[in-house]
Amino acid sequence: MSYFTAPKTTKYTFTTLEAVNATGVLKAYIDNSSTGHVSVVATNPAHQTAWIASRVDAEANPYYLTTILKSISIKGPK
Repeated sequence: MSYFTAPKTTKYTFTTLEAVNATGVLKAYIDNSSTGHVSVVATNPAHQTAWIASRVDAEANPYYLTTILKSISIKGPK
């Protein structure tokens, strides 16, 4: 999962590095300061693999990490 420190499109959600890192199961870090790209990963590598694999069914059956991330994210204005 990734975010940008400044939205690149008109359709986005936002959260904070602090909120993501406070979950204890997700870690957010700026991996490219020139573009403002922020990676969000599971703290447990096995859960990261399962989270990636869950993308095909994420809308109907979201992985618990997706649910957590959604709960601390806000949709941007349309």
